[in-house]
Amino acid sequence: MHTAIDPNKALLDVIARFRGPIVGARFAYPEILHLEVRDDEGGLWRFATQDASWSPWDPASLSGRTIESSWVNADTGELRCQLADGGVFAVTPAEQVAPDDPSNWEVFTPDGLWLEYGPGARWRIEDAVE
Repeated sequence: MHTAIDPNKALLDVIARFRGPIVGARFAYPEILHLEVRDDEGGLWRFATQDASWSPWDPASLSGRTIESSWVNADTGELRCQLADGGVFAVTPAEQVAPDDPSNWEVFTPDGLWLEYGPGARWRIEDAVE
């Protein structure tokens, strides 16, 4: 017998583990943000925007800060990370209309999961390595 998986719970569970020191933050072309976050167990999380806006805008202002908690609005795809110094890192998906638009943001976990939000109000989670 298969157990039903609530996709919203899976999304929230993965995002809730996205926390720790930001050990890398940089721009990529075109207007993409890449972050690397080291979790409590030493695992490296990789995060990238593709079709989204974020705040604070400057990657240099994120380097060395620590994400205390993360959550996502499963309906809108907005990701919010509470920083240890009281600040907030927020990613807001751009409006998309075409099904072949790029995803808004994605996370690669240290344990091999890939979580992607967009295009539009959809997300998926799967093994990053097969």
